[in-house]
Order: sequence, then structure tokens, then C-alpha cells
Amino acid sequence: MRFFSIAGIKVYVMCCATVLLMAGCTNLPYFEEFVSKEKESWNMNDPVGFQVQIGDAEAAYDLIFTFRNTTDYSYSNLYVFLTTIHPDQTARRDTLEFLLADRYGRWLGKGMGKIRESSFLVRQGFYFPDTGNFVFILEQAMRDQTLQGIADVGIRIEKSETMK
Repeated sequence: MRFFSIAGIKVYVMCCATVLLMAGCTNLPYFEEFVSKEKESWNMNDPVGFQVQIGDAEAAYDLIFTFRNTTDYSYSNLYVFLTTIHPDQTARRDTLEFLLADRYGRWLGKGMGKIRESSFLVRQGFYFPDTGNFVFILEQAMRDQTLQGIADVGIRIEKSETMK
């Protein structure tokens, strides 16, 4: 019969836990940032901007936006204007719609209590045209001047699994 030392068992358990944690992880973000909205409200004249330094234009990226809304949010969707400013100062503007609740009013995001978090893959496997400083500006584009119930606005850029 073989006996193991306590130290040996601890090392074994730590190794197993590390392997399990690493296997369960998603892509680490290349860039991730959140902006909290004061009093959980977003005024249409208060854009949210993110500056991202891109060092590799040969890599594919995924662009993900995340919104944290309260259960007091009055709508099932969220329209935003996205302006992307390139290092050469050219700009591109898009209108995007994000569905936060289904047609029955059930929140689609995850979370418990008052806050729900919804993440949306906006662009998958895209390539930045150049290296340098890119700026992403989000403006709420709903009909309300001040949109109640938006707690945080976030961006996440990951290196994509998509290959050229």
C-alpha cells in the first residue's frame, strides 16, 4: 500500500485546478474597458470613447460591445451610433441595434438582481487596416435625451480564432 504526503497531494490538486481553469478560459482580451454611467443614465450628448493602440495589423480581431443595464431599463433594445476614428483621422460611422430583452420582456443578458450584462459580437475576424491609435466612440441613439437604466458601457477586443 502506498501513502502520499500532504505536500504531494496539495501539489497534485493545485496542478489539476490550474489545468481546469486554463481549459475553461476564453480568449484573453487584447483590450477591454468599461465606462460607468453616473446615476445609471446615458445622455445622448455624452458619448463614450475608447482609445485602442493596435500594434499588429496582420492579426484578425473580434470586436465585442458589452452593456450593463438595470431591470428598470424601459426598452427591449438599444440603438447606438458607433464612430471609428483611424490613425490617419478618417472616420466611419455606423448605427447599431442591440437587443437586451426578448419580445416578452425577459432580459437576455446574464446576471441576478438589478443588473443584467449583455455582450454582442459586432465584428468577427476583421483586420485593422493599419497599426496605431484607433478611437471607438459610442453615442446612445434612442429617442430619449437621457436614457435611464444603462449602468456601464464596455468594449472588448480579442485576437480572433479566424485565420486569413
